[in-house]
Amino acid sequence: MSLQQVNNLPFEGLIADARSHKLGNWHSKLSERALERYTEIGWPGPKTESWKYTSLNKLASGTFSLAEEYSAIVPEDLIMPLTCPRLVLVNGVLNRELSNLEQLIGNLSITSLVDIEDHQRIPFDDLFKKEETKEDLPFTYLNTAILSDAVLLEIAKGSKCEMPLHIISIGSGNGIMFAPRLIINVGIGSKVDIIESHVGCSDSEYFSNAVTQLYLGDKSEVGHYKLQNDSRGSFHISLTKAVINDGASYDNFTVSVGGKLSRNEVRAHLKGSGVECCINGAYLGAADQHIDNTTFIEHQAEGSSSREVFKGVLDDTARGVFQGKILVHPEAQKTDGYQMNRAMLLSDKAEIDSKPELEIYADDVRCSHGATVGELEDDLIFYLCARGIDRESARRMLIGAYISDAIDEVKNIDIRSSIQSVAENWLKQNLYEK
Repeated sequence: MSLQQVNNLPFEGLIADARSHKLGNWHSKLSERALERYTEIGWPGPKTESWKYTSLNKLASGTFSLAEEYSAIVPEDLIMPLTCPRLVLVNGVLNRELSNLEQLIGNLSITSLVDIEDHQRIPFDDLFKKEETKEDLPFTYLNTAILSDAVLLEIAKGSKCEMPLHIISIGSGNGIMFAPRLIINVGIGSKVDIIESHVGCSDSEYFSNAVTQLYLGDKSEVGHYKLQNDSRGSFHISLTKAVINDGASYDNFTVSVGGKLSRNEVRAHLKGSGVECCINGAYLGAADQHIDNTTFIEHQAEGSSSREVFKGVLDDTARGVFQGKILVHPEAQKTDGYQMNRAMLLSDKAEIDSKPELEIYADDVRCSHGATVGELEDDLIFYLCARGIDRESARRMLIGAYISDAIDEVKNIDIRSSIQSVAENWLKQNLYEK
């Protein structure tokens, strides 16, 4: 069934089609609740504050059907170049043949949607709590309404995973919509690195509507790194929600290089004290790409810290968006929060919209935010040229150093090197060899 609009709300017809594929009574009720919430919130428009800089007109006017094929070849040249266990989703559905998890067995359990038991359904119910209504997340409920599969990962208490887990989400097909859904429960005192690579086959047009939920137990350590490298004709909208408990550490980094339109939204809820939370990223856009990074960090307890650093390079008519908000509750005294977005514009037609925010209800805090926009400085280029470096090489060195400064925020050395490789390949293909 093609995309339909009912009462100016896109995808309702597609949702109706998805209902016929539900896996049981609980799944059907979940879809119905999600549709109600999606209808209640409505489609984001120019008057929706959190979406005012990102127009969804092209997405709403597209024609999509539900994916029916769930096999593909992993595009090795598009994913993060890492040798480690893999979990592969094709069009939102777990493909066990392409996955390789033997090295993590013992520390990790995997449950797909059809096998989820009653006590494992709590993360789905979390999204319908009263306090979530104010978050204005229509695509999260759309994801839930059309869900074909979900993967629940549970890291055992006290596990120290020596190797990272690489989750690869592949979009395969033209004119399709799919909804990858990951739920990751990290046990008390556990340590794990998780990588997500979102990639697409060829230049096909599809819509990936992804949701990842993480729950960090006390004193756990999680590195969470995402590559958004979907096909240039695609739409990618994602939510990452992390609930972080006492003494836990969460290191998040997103690098966005693909897609026609992408929005990476990260929400971190620091429920415990002594939490360390980093949400950083790099975005690289050329041609007419639109890249939106939206973050929300909520400090709910005393003595936690958060850090955000995003840096982007935009060329041609590419447009970037950064919206970052830090909310500090009255009980969250001794909060330390830092937020910064920097963008380099390489074209007169490139654009960045930046909206950093602080909302603070505690009086014993240290919080700051800022944003800068600039271009390559002629003085720096002249300085390098005066030392025998040709102008084009000088330009490349400065752009590369600018992005590398953001990537240096990644704590894991091997993953940092992998992200650096992705960035260098993009710069080579889109800027240096134009």
